[in-house]
Amino acid sequence: MSPIAHKVRIAPSPTGRLHIGTIRCAYHNWLIAQQSADSTFLVRIDDTDLERSQPELIQPIFDALTDLGLHWDDTFHQSERFDLYLDYADKLIKRGYAIKDDGCIRLKADSLSDFSCDWTDTLSGDKPSNDQIDEYSKSQVIIKSDGSPAYNFASTVDDYTEKVTWIVRGVDHISNTYKQALIFRILFEIDDYADCTPLFSHVGLVCHKTGKKLSKRDSDEMNLEGINTDALLNYVLRLGWSPTEDTKANNIIDKDKAIALFLQGGKMKSNNAKIDLDKLQWYDKKYNSRATVS
Repeated sequence: MSPIAHKVRIAPSPTGRLHIGTIRCAYHNWLIAQQSADSTFLVRIDDTDLERSQPELIQPIFDALTDLGLHWDDTFHQSERFDLYLDYADKLIKRGYAIKDDGCIRLKADSLSDFSCDWTDTLSGDKPSNDQIDEYSKSQVIIKSDGSPAYNFASTVDDYTEKVTWIVRGVDHISNTYKQALIFRILFEIDDYADCTPLFSHVGLVCHKTGKKLSKRDSDEMNLEGINTDALLNYVLRLGWSPTEDTKANNIIDKDKAIALFLQGGKMKSNNAKIDLDKLQWYDKKYNSRATVS
């Protein structure tokens, strides 16, 4: 049976250097895209936060991905798609699913009783909503008072229009997914499409040894200069994924082996992973030794 073609994406924001957690997410998604020649790896630049986004940090994102050999098939900037988001917000208003309210546009909760916020995670199972989640999701702002799109609306419109089929990201996005699952269903309804909501897989966060979530600042302070790029990928691969046969023979998993094992010979994990820079240095020595031998 031929592998299923998927469209996957990463969505870094130019508010700091590429976070090691984003590198991990990029590699996991890139590996899914390598399972089929018809799959697509998309890089979306989330730069709708006009105050915090720094345009000079956009090119370094692409430079880092290039250095790691994670070549993408397509890319776009959210800041160039405001008209698209406003167009879809207008469609929701015309259908009675959204209203203008105090300078912003929000979903109209009492018109959404037929829509569910439930969804299923491929790693941790069904995610039923409750009254509190429903109330929060069904009254969410989709266009802010300054005319910029809210994160969950822009992200969902992008995934919907780009036909993304699988969303792999950190567990910190689980709360967002209820809102996005709802928006997906509204968009399918107004365009009269069958519900083909993407697969969702939320992997554990990258944390300190203490268990504290690793921040972008923490990641910026890590010295990754000079680390073998293949060693870095081997290391981040294991932060949220493990091979089915977790033996000594699978300590070293280069790109070719990772492509072969990622879906059929291993599994992503929803539990958090603790950063271990000593282990990263171990991988670096192993890969540098292999390069010397070859």
